Amino acid sequence: MKKKETLVCYLLNFLSFAGISMVNTQIVPFLKNAGFSVVDRGFLLSGSAFVAVLGQILAGYICDHIQKLRPVYVISYVLLTLGSILLFLFPEKSFFLYLLAVGLSGGMVRVIMGLNETWMLQIDQNNYGRLRASGALGLAVFSTIAGFLIKPFGYQALLFVYLWIALGVFFLVYRIKDINKQNKKVNGKDIKELIMNKKYMLLVCIFLLIYMIGTADQYVVVDKMLQIGGNNTQVGWKWAVQSFMEVPLFLMAEKILKKWKPEILLKAGIVFYAIKFFLYAFVQKPMYLIFVSSLQLVTLPLIMLSSKFLFQSVTKKELFNTAQMFAMAIFVGGSMFFTPIITSYLSKILGYNMLLYGIAMFTIIPFILSILYTRMQNKC
Repeated sequence: MKKKETLVCYLLNFLSFAGISMVNTQIVPFLKNAGFSVVDRGFLLSGSAFVAVLGQILAGYICDHIQKLRPVYVISYVLLTLGSILLFLFPEKSFFLYLLAVGLSGGMVRVIMGLNETWMLQIDQNNYGRLRASGALGLAVFSTIAGFLIKPFGYQALLFVYLWIALGVFFLVYRIKDINKQNKKVNGKDIKELIMNKKYMLLVCIFLLIYMIGTADQYVVVDKMLQIGGNNTQVGWKWAVQSFMEVPLFLMAEKILKKWKPEILLKAGIVFYAIKFFLYAFVQKPMYLIFVSSLQLVTLPLIMLSSKFLFQSVTKKELFNTAQMFAMAIFVGGSMFFTPIITSYLSKILGYNMLLYGIAMFTIIPFILSILYTRMQNKC
């Protein structure tokens, strides 16, 4: 890429994730402040899974079919904007409208993240880690800002900041090139071939389980923080620390992938998730939870780097967008649906500490499946 276009890509990533931070990082405190119980919050948050699954499957298919990504990205950001306006601008809503607003805003966040990462990976694969690091930095900076804005200005201030960020995104998105066009368009037969790919589907199952664990970090840990006396500012700090800690590994992505295989990174990420959740359960002060969240350094970046290149290695080039978005629809959308519902009930029965210990133990399952995947690869 030209130097100017590279800078635009960095800025677009920064602003895209900055906008996401305004909508996504304070959603649990927002719903609690609106008077919803932990079970009601679970149902509302799981509603975004339907939008995420359907949106990512359609987005991936349409991108490969029309051989373009930018139009789908723009439409997705428009839908995110509409959902955010409904969520924050009209506080007096029925449960159904809350479900619609949370579903649209939360679901489109996942669609946009998937499109953004797929786009950057195709534009400049060698610098994907650096590009993703700029997104993590945007999330870190603006999640902190979000936490500080709420007490003096209220939740509607988040919408005001988001709308200004969205204008910047819409301007920049037309300043970079679209995806490289392929000669072959995707059809139903290609989708069937993808689903029948055993290695691909095993990876989907592994990452579904891992992302269920990661989603618990967003919801269960925040709920525990609020229960033990945390506030919006500390929730913002947690998101900021996690996002900032992603930056070093994304910056070193190229060197890391040269030294270690994606399969090894996957297993390491799972092990560190187990340690992270054990510590989440053990500590009992909001600031200690924030400190433990710094283990994001060796969890999500390792998982994300491994996922991008593992899925790329088991799918045909012309199916790359569909394979990425379909996989993300299942493991991101599925985790968004199952995790809030399951954990909201279990937290009432077991309490947050025992639930977090249980999640730490749950990591054994994806770890065993990752070993199975490695053996399948070695047989080939």
